[in-house]
This record gives sequence, structure tokens and C-alpha cells, in this order.
Amino acid sequence: MTVQHDERRGFVRVPFNTEVVINAGDWSLHAKTGIDVSMSGLHLTGLDRADSGRPLPGTSCRASIHLQAAGHQAQIEADGRIVRSKPGELAVEFIEIELEGYQHLRQLILNNADDPDRAEEQFNEHRGIKRL
Repeated sequence: MTVQHDERRGFVRVPFNTEVVINAGDWSLHAKTGIDVSMSGLHLTGLDRADSGRPLPGTSCRASIHLQAAGHQAQIEADGRIVRSKPGELAVEFIEIELEGYQHLRQLILNNADDPDRAEEQFNEHRGIKRL
């Protein structure tokens, strides 16, 4: 699995296929593939390019990441804002995540990172989802 990292990004991103739902006002998006997730947000690619009602950058949204493993289900809920919105692509920055969702997201990153030690270092360099 390839992990992307950019020093300005702050956290590694890991590709992960699961159900993601983004709600922004009356607009909603459901995706199951083309998902990169990090502690600070998510990036979706391969979306329906015909979606003309896509929200603009800066729009508040709610992201739901549905997890399933060995008969156990969990959900990560995060308030966020759209930071990139163009045909076939959407990026969300997380603003707030509840503690249980934060713990699930942290474990998802550790379990899927090529370098879990580096991911752990990044967690220690941040307060929650923000840089110290």
C-alpha cells in the first residue's frame, strides 16, 4: 500500500476503500472507492463528473466514514469544510471529530500506513487533528 506524505500536509494519507458519505446542506455524496484518508481530512477521486451541484470550497459539511471488520461496525463522524471541489474530485478538511471517531481514525491510519512508526510520530507532533 502506498502512503502519500507531504510535510505541509502534516499527516500521512492512506488509501482506503469503504463507504463515505459527505453531506453539505441539501447536497450529498456517497463514495466507496478512490478514498485517501488522513487524520486531518479525506480526499475523494473518481467521482461522477456530471455532478454540477457540487459545493464550493469553504462550504461546511459532515463526513461519515463507515468501517466494517470481522462483523464489527463503526462510524467516524467529522464536521469539516470543503477545501477542494472540482469535476471528479472532492477534498474535506476535518474541523472536529468526536473522541470515539478520532480513536477509530487513528487506528485505521496505523493499521494501513506503510510506516506506522512515522504515523505515530506525527500523532505526537499534533494536538488532535491540529499541529502543536
